[in-house]
Parts: sequence; C-alpha cells; structure tokens
Amino acid sequence: MNHYFSDFVWKIPAIYNMGKDMVYSPNEDKTAFIFFDGKNKKEFSYRNLKNISQKLAGFFKEKISFGDRVAIISHILPEVVFLHMGVYLAGGVVMPVSHLLGKDAIKTRIEKGSPKIIFVDDENEQKLRGILEDSDLKIEHKPIVLNIKEVENIISLSSPFSGVDTYFDDPAILLFTSGSEGEPKGVLHAHKILIGRTEIFKYMTYPLEDGEIVWDIADWGWMAGMFYGPFPAMRLKIPFLLFRPKKFDPILVVEFMKDFGVTTAFIPPSALRAIFSEVKPDKLRKLRLKKILSAGESVGQVIHDMSKDILKIPITEFYSQTEAGPLITNSPYFFPVVSGSCGKVPPGLRVGIFDENSREIKGEGQGELWVRFSAPLVMLGYFNEGFGQKIVNGWYKTGDVLYRDKDGYFFYVGRRDYIIKTSGYRISPEEIERAILTLDFVESCVVIPKKDELKGYIIKAVVVLKENQKSKDKNYLSSLIENRVSELIGPHVRPREIDFVDDIPRTPTGKIKRDEALKRFGS
Repeated sequence: MNHYFSDFVWKIPAIYNMGKDMVYSPNEDKTAFIFFDGKNKKEFSYRNLKNISQKLAGFFKEKISFGDRVAIISHILPEVVFLHMGVYLAGGVVMPVSHLLGKDAIKTRIEKGSPKIIFVDDENEQKLRGILEDSDLKIEHKPIVLNIKEVENIISLSSPFSGVDTYFDDPAILLFTSGSEGEPKGVLHAHKILIGRTEIFKYMTYPLEDGEIVWDIADWGWMAGMFYGPFPAMRLKIPFLLFRPKKFDPILVVEFMKDFGVTTAFIPPSALRAIFSEVKPDKLRKLRLKKILSAGESVGQVIHDMSKDILKIPITEFYSQTEAGPLITNSPYFFPVVSGSCGKVPPGLRVGIFDENSREIKGEGQGELWVRFSAPLVMLGYFNEGFGQKIVNGWYKTGDVLYRDKDGYFFYVGRRDYIIKTSGYRISPEEIERAILTLDFVESCVVIPKKDELKGYIIKAVVVLKENQKSKDKNYLSSLIENRVSELIGPHVRPREIDFVDDIPRTPTGKIKRDEALKRFGS
C-alpha cells in the first residue's frame, strides 16, 4: 500500500473552516470549476471563487449570527457554489434543499431547519412563498426570501470578509434524511466533514494526477452532489465541472464527458445502466474516464463487466449515508474490485458488524454496521434531536445490515427499516404513502420496491380504493396519484407502477405487514 495510506492518521487542526480550505489556493489563477448550462461554458479561477465568496461572507456577516441556517433551493448554478462558501466563511450553516422536492417536503424541511435566509431560483420561488404564507406553517420567525439572481447585486454592494476562525467541530451544513422512520430528520455536520470526505475520496480515486477533471452528476440538494466530487476537488485544487442536465439523457451525458475531458466521475447505478445500454461502445471508448464512483444501490455484474470490457476500468462502488460515510469503499489501485461488494474498510476508520445483542462479529459474518463515533465522517447529531439510540459505547450505529466475507469485502444486505433505493435516491415509502393518502378516493395504500433491470428498483404503489370509487377509470386514478406524489414530494419519487387491490396485509393493531406486502405484490 502507498506509504501515505499505510501509515494514515487523521490530521485535523483545532481551528478549521472548510470554506477557507476550499476557496484559498496558492495559485489563484488555477481553474476552480467550469460551469456549463447546456450551451455555453464559463470558467472560474480560485481568484474569482475567493473574491466572490468573501463578498458574500461580508453580506452574511451582517445578516446572520454564528450557527444560523441559510437555505438554498435552486438548480445548479455558480451562485450556489458561492453561497455555500460565503456562509461557511461567515460561520453560518448551509441548509441545502433539493429543487426537485414538492411543497410538503420543502415545508417540512423549513419547519425543522428554521433558516434565517432562503435563496431560491425562479422555478421554486412562487411555491416557496406559498409555503411561507400557509397559516399552519410551524416556524417561530419567517425567513428572508431572496431570489438567487440577487447574488450579483449583493456582491456589488458588499465589502469582503476573509472569514471567521471556526473550530473543526463547529456546525457547517444541515442536510436531511429521506424520512424512512417518519418525517425527514435534519443531519448536522461539522467543518471536519470536508477533511474526512476528502481523504476517503483520495483513497478511492488514487492516484490523482495532473490534468484531472472531476464531475459529479448528483443534485446539490443532497450530500452526494457536493461531497462525491466538487468539495473534495476544491480542497485538493482539482478542477471540477458544474453541470446537471434537467432531464437525464445518456447520449448527452457521454458527449458532455467527452467534450470536457472528464477523468473522474460520480454516476449513480441507474444512470450507469442507461449509459451502457443506450450508448454505443465506440462512443464510450472515446472517453478519458479513469475512475467511476458509484453508490446508492448495487451496480450489478453486467455493468461491471461492460465497464471493464469497454472502458478498461472497474467501477468503484462504496457504502455511505447522510449521517456518516463513506465507511466502506473500493479502491482499485490497492485491491481488486469484487462485483456486488461495496469494498473494504478504508484507512483511518474503525468499523465493525454487530449482532442483535450488540456483540461484535469477528471475521466472516452478517450484522449491523457500526463505526467509531470519533471518525470525522460521523454527524454531530440530528438537528435539535441528538443521537437517540444510535450511540453505544463510543460506536455509531448505522442501521444498515452488511455481510463481510472471509477476505474482508463487505456486501450491502438491507436497511433495518424499509427504505427504498432507486436511481441514486434514498426514498421513504411512508412519505409517499402519506402523499397518496391525501387523495379522497384512496382508502389505504402501501409503497414497495420492485426489481427493475434498468433502475435496480422502481417504486410501486399498491392502493385500496374507497368502495364508491372502485368503478372509476384506473388509468385516470393512476395519473392523479402520480401527480399528487410529484406535487407534494417531487417527480423523482412518483410511483412507476400502480396496482389496485381489495386489501393490504396488516397486523392486529392495524400496522402494514411490509414483508408480506412485498411478497404478495412485489413480483
């Protein structure tokens, strides 16, 4: 193993601000990132990044106090990057909210995160203002709402501020879980998360060489959009690309990677399946790709084989979650990739698998994955909720069950709850069920994952209609269900298949028997 990783120890300074770590560079003329809007591109140097971020930090210094949240609801733009950096420099907490979410999902996050300022793009501004005018909105103080276009004006009027000296464990970013155990929970991370995620990124992508170009296809409303590419790239001073197509088109994506010379990319499994099934091999062979990172669900043997055959590289799968990670990773330079495995334990981490009696399983076996709480990859806690039962004797319990083979490779088995992973998203069936139940013709419903060759899994809704609605046109009712889920949560989680049945299996107390529902309706 490389000397750096074989003798690896975490080096985290007491005074540390991740905004400073990303925006400052000894070579200010170097390209920080390239923005592409689908037609035109624009490069931003580290001098641009520093100057704009400091102007925004000067603005936030006057508007927020230490630890105040600033929410960003926008499709990907350079302003999103600058806002992140400005808030970090000012000692605030960034609260990313995906622009894909519906009004109920956004409302929940605003109530839980209670941001002081919200920056929003054109397509979400009207929706947001409607939420804030809702009489039953549960917040103490209504936030200031600014259209993201105002960033240019703010920069022109503000004085620069170089940034506060935060501690490594001061709060920096508030993300949200999928809500698999009820409503989504706010996950609070400290500035140290950048060091932790960057070191793991370096290990997965080793060696990183001159001329690298990094691209992360994920949305910046989620952990994956920032920490699987852009943020580590800024810390390492490697140029990254800022582009996310409004609608995923595998041919367009491949052309984009070819034209911009992408060498390292994070691409979810569902997108990889679409690329390898729809793009001709001769087009793929023209890519400069050296490393492909992927997570969220298993890529599958077929795609692994195609990548090795056509691109001559393995796919680097890894295991991570919003609360902590990556905790298990592949690293093709250091050990062979095994299809279906999310890899081994990276340097610097102490993880274990534990049985139902909280006893650690040594060697080969299956159990819940735990990681030592001291790891810089672990959250500060759930916002305003702490850790609950997730900390035991210095260990953080992930809630995920993994199998470890005799060679130290880990394989994801499943969640203790019933979270659905599809197209790179972690989706709560309960949240979708709640949206469907707002329709007056629905008596009850259950949402389950169904295997799909392209996406790995799709969302299937099983619905019981009210007695006086059973003669209605099912195609019409299905469209209403899809539209309601898209409206309240987001189009990315709408059911791809809907069945109408007479009953759903339940316990004597009325709870849905999810295992039985999956067996009965999952085929």
